[in-house]
Amino acid sequence: MLAFKDTQVAVMEWCMIAGSRANYPSKVTELIGDGMTEFPRRGDKLAHETLKRMADAGEHTLKIVADACHEAGIACYASLRVSGDYAENMWGGSFPKFANSTFWWQHPEFRIVDAKGKTGTRFSFAFPEVREFKLAILREVVEADIDGINLDFQRHPIFFSFEKPMADAFKARYGIEAATVLQDDPRWFPLRFEHMTGFVRDVRKILDDAGKRKGRHLGLSVRIDWQKYPTWGCDIETWLKHGLLDYLVVGQYGLGGYDFDIAPFVKMANGSGCAVLFGEEATVKGHDRTAEEDRLIAAGKMKPVPSTLLTREHYLQRANKIRDAGAQGLHLFNETRKPMFQGLAD
Repeated sequence: MLAFKDTQVAVMEWCMIAGSRANYPSKVTELIGDGMTEFPRRGDKLAHETLKRMADAGEHTLKIVADACHEAGIACYASLRVSGDYAENMWGGSFPKFANSTFWWQHPEFRIVDAKGKTGTRFSFAFPEVREFKLAILREVVEADIDGINLDFQRHPIFFSFEKPMADAFKARYGIEAATVLQDDPRWFPLRFEHMTGFVRDVRKILDDAGKRKGRHLGLSVRIDWQKYPTWGCDIETWLKHGLLDYLVVGQYGLGGYDFDIAPFVKMANGSGCAVLFGEEATVKGHDRTAEEDRLIAAGKMKPVPSTLLTREHYLQRANKIRDAGAQGLHLFNETRKPMFQGLAD
């Protein structure tokens, strides 16, 4: 974090969950990689061994990160991947064993279900047990010296589908079977809004209660897709109207290099006290290294697959455009190159 001291970085969002396991000593969920002897990739093994060594030594990862942020003059937000679990058969089942919590493995009944009744990977936020699991993690992390929480809805949709609570609610409201309509039918939106807005209100209360104990305001931010957010259950207009958010990150789900008009979101947030940031994804072309690729690279049978990233010139051009549209800043994701952070807000 100290590398960003004296830059224009104002907030560092530290993702403290992989799948639904933690990278800090948690009493709610497991440490990533716990219980494994064979790991998907060399980096996964190194991550687990490092975090396990720190936990055994009584070190709290989030405290270390927050302290470093504050030394650098940067606010620290703990970022929750709202639904980060991985498919049961991914990479032969190795990565879900690394990242998915015991809660995920023990409760397939809380996952989304498609129109044909097939169980999916993601948890459904229609179930109060799922919401409580996520809230319990946040109650835990807010005790650290953080400055706020980020809810990352771009990791990973979807959050509702045709599971029984949603299908029953749809039929009760509209008098037709849910399975006869599409998953992105707008009639779903108010039903999803009810659950997700309740969840966001609960997160805001966790922050407010912790803020009273600490004697300061703790912030809340969300990261959404500029088009898909209603389908995901994100009632941004209501969240802004009721002052639930401190900053809103609007981007696009997928690789970077996209473009859209952020002005409607600036207008929506006007008078709410919430800043609006354009959410950049640094990676334009590329993908996370798979377990098979890592095995071949380690054996000298394959070269690492290169990624194409946004350049500093791209960032500057895009920063000027979003500033003219009234946005208050940029949110950079998958970006760690210090020079990219300097001068973007001049």
